[in-house]
Amino acid sequence: MPLSVEMKAFFEKVASKNFSLACDVYHVLRSGKEITPHARSQIRQALRIAA
Repeated sequence: MPLSVEMKAFFEKVASKNFSLACDVYHVLRSGKEITPHARSQIRQALRIAA
């Protein structure tokens, strides 16, 4: 799945501070499965890092 320029910038910013978190969030979003409370927490953390 090719990433948009904005998504690529988001994941690069998160990965520069927490690579593992960026990978986890990417896989959660890519899987298309229901988002668990733990995954939701990871997404929020990634958003805070990228802000």
